Amino acid sequence: FWSDQYDVKLQIAGLNEGYDRVLVRPGARAGSQSVWYWRDGRLIATDAMNDPRAYMTAKRWIEAGLSPDPNRLVDASVDLKTLV
Repeated sequence: FWSDQYDVKLQIAGLNEGYDRVLVRPGARAGSQSVWYWRDGRLIATDAMNDPRAYMTAKRWIEAGLSPDPNRLVDASVDLKTLV
């Protein structure tokens, strides 16, 4: 799913229904961030605002059934590709 909301491009991978943990990761550019949702220790969805890299990475992980370490995910200095 994606939507343009004025100056924000919102992209959503997965469904955040029934999550039990949520974390926010700052994006690489000003005004960008992503919200990550887990259920029972498994990544189930991501909302990316002006952060296409987070969206594409999350989409691949969700499709493959992979879940990054949440504690490392929130550290914006850690490259997403190195998390799983």
